[in-house]
Amino acid sequence: MSDYQPVLLLFIFMLPVLYMIDTSLVILRRNSMHIENRLASLTTALLALMISCQYVQQLLPMDHTLQISAYVVYPISLAAACLSVLLHLRVTSSYHRISMALSSALAFSPLIIYLLLLLLKGPSFYFIGVRVEGPWKQPAYVAGFFVVIVTFLFISICNVCLCLVARKRSTTVLLRKRYTVLFKANLYYHFATFFVLLLIVLLSSYMYIDVSFVGIASVIWSVSIRHFMKYDVLPSVKKKFELLYHLSPTAILMLDRHMLLKEANPGAVRLLGYDNEAELKNKVLLDFIVEADRLNVKNNYTETFPLQKWRNYEVSIKDRGGKQRVILMDTERITEGEEGFVLAVIRDITQQKEEELLIHFLAHHDTLTNLPNRYHFTKELENSLLAVREKKSLLGVMLIDLDRFKLINDTLGHQYGDEALVEVAKRLLNSVNKSHLLARLGGDEFIILIKDASEYDEIVSIAENIHQIFQLPITLQGQDFYLGGSIGISVHPFDDDTPNGLIKQADIAMYNAKHSGGNQYRLYTNAMIALVQRDVRLEKNLRKALELREFVLYYQPQIDLASGRLIGAEALIRWNSAELGMVQPGEFITLAEQTGLINEIGQWVIAEACEQGRLWQERGWNDFMLSVNVSSRQFMQPDFVNKVQETLRSSGLEPGRLCLEITESMVVNNLNVARKMLDELVALGIHIAIDDFGTGYSSLSVLRQLPIAIIKIDRSFITDMNAYESGLSIVKTIVSMGHDLQKQVVAEGVETIDQLEQLKQLGCDKAQGYYYHKPLPLQEFNKLLSDR
Repeated sequence: MSDYQPVLLLFIFMLPVLYMIDTSLVILRRNSMHIENRLASLTTALLALMISCQYVQQLLPMDHTLQISAYVVYPISLAAACLSVLLHLRVTSSYHRISMALSSALAFSPLIIYLLLLLLKGPSFYFIGVRVEGPWKQPAYVAGFFVVIVTFLFISICNVCLCLVARKRSTTVLLRKRYTVLFKANLYYHFATFFVLLLIVLLSSYMYIDVSFVGIASVIWSVSIRHFMKYDVLPSVKKKFELLYHLSPTAILMLDRHMLLKEANPGAVRLLGYDNEAELKNKVLLDFIVEADRLNVKNNYTETFPLQKWRNYEVSIKDRGGKQRVILMDTERITEGEEGFVLAVIRDITQQKEEELLIHFLAHHDTLTNLPNRYHFTKELENSLLAVREKKSLLGVMLIDLDRFKLINDTLGHQYGDEALVEVAKRLLNSVNKSHLLARLGGDEFIILIKDASEYDEIVSIAENIHQIFQLPITLQGQDFYLGGSIGISVHPFDDDTPNGLIKQADIAMYNAKHSGGNQYRLYTNAMIALVQRDVRLEKNLRKALELREFVLYYQPQIDLASGRLIGAEALIRWNSAELGMVQPGEFITLAEQTGLINEIGQWVIAEACEQGRLWQERGWNDFMLSVNVSSRQFMQPDFVNKVQETLRSSGLEPGRLCLEITESMVVNNLNVARKMLDELVALGIHIAIDDFGTGYSSLSVLRQLPIAIIKIDRSFITDMNAYESGLSIVKTIVSMGHDLQKQVVAEGVETIDQLEQLKQLGCDKAQGYYYHKPLPLQEFNKLLSDR
């Protein structure tokens, strides 16, 4: 070998070696932790090592050429080829089910076969010696070497097939481009191998071509793998973004300047209602925009392309099936070619919008009736006040509170109370003009905003119409309930000019209507404040009344109609307030129930009545019975029976001289509990009476189940005996029914001699009322007892 030949060989061999080493390092630096990068880097490094060994083979004496080729160069070359197969299996792993272990076994089987044949048959199976031509030294092949050639050919064909399968099954344009590049590179490598094989067959008699074959194969591999990196075949940071592009649920589109869809990720395909990207390609995004927004979007896109970006651009679209969705779009200009394109990231906020609307609705509406709530009403009232000041028209606030609504809850339960509220809301809504606003304040209170009224009569006319609504019954569980409604009205600008002031004054007017008997409407006047102030004073003094011993009992006589004897009395509470004077029960009993003081007051009444009853008992009034009213709230106390028993024990009154009066509604809704308590009271010897019979909604079967001893006919039926033809029949029926059930019947509110005579003829047992005596203070009642 001449002096210049080693230098020439160094130049020829080392240039591809350096290129391959650089390629190997570049691949490894991109992601040294990923198996695909490691395989590609190791494959390229082995090819560089193989060429380096060939260079050493040319420098050493000819005696070493055969050994280096058989034991170093070709094993390294086959190992690199096997690694390339393993790399292709990993790169296309999404399109086959071959495990890593099986992939490794299949990939390295050619190398194992080569080494086995080398060990069993020796180098002579592949080579017959060494041939030299000028500076080149290489082994001379025999037939066995064609096993190596065929192995290389088989490997290259496998790689080509893997690329074709992956390219065919890929779902996006970008992936198809990548596998196309990989396919072309393998095809070049395949052609090069085939070309060298052809030279070996045809020209082996004239020249040595082994170095050319190995060098070309190695260089083609290195150039190809470097080219692949541009399309991100191997994992890298860019690969991660590509995976994010495909796996992200967010829709991503690539648009040209005319809004043509060039690419779409699976998220975008799903959003627009298609099955795959190919169906979307070259469609115009503008066609998916709802018609109302289309022109505006088109103008904005044309004006902003390509310089300005869109951020949170909200627009409505319709998918392939016509379903409308609300989206937010962010755009970014991507440079590619002369024009470039726009990358659009789209977020579907339809559900978010729906949830926002629901939250807004719940914040402004009542969940039971779907009417606006207090907050919404107040805001609307504020806006209406601003508008009405300019028009100089009237604005009315009408507050409605249902009368006797508690009766439904006590009788049927809260579920049916809610049904009643829904029905009332429907009736009110149908009676109110759409220009007005009906809202529910809470509980059984409704409020109406009457806008732009021209005169007072218009507001009053609406109140009268609503009043008529409450004259119709509400049917629940087959029973008719007549609720009634107390209505209070305030008017701007006469009463107030602020939202809170108008609501407050309507509330005062409503309170006045309820205090006057309910089921009527009242227009606010300044004089009504005195009534409210009195109730405030009532509550303040009521809380101290027991402590100050301001309560007293009055007694209304009960007369046996057959003999005319005074046989009992009903104890009725009165409040002799030091500040307010004598206060009737109608003024403070409801207030006591609302504040919870009724339990203490009711217990005091029973205790006081029992003490007085014992005194009459000691005076010899052996057949005298004392009746005491019990409120529903007091009756449902868990320790009510024990407290009554303790009161009887401490007072010394015989239980048979005490009668507790309850109402029908108290027992109907809690029949099982009430029956147990009544049984316990009767077991003590106490008598039980149903007060105000006929005004409730109990059935005859319920009365038969309870240990009731006395039925008290409500005063309204007694009054109606002469006023209506059916009045007398009703009382007659009640008396007859009571006797059939073996109950005593007591008539309340007897005021005339005619009523007394009719009751005697009907066989009523007892009576009480103003015809005999009004409720008397203790001193007067004692005098009456002495006189009788």
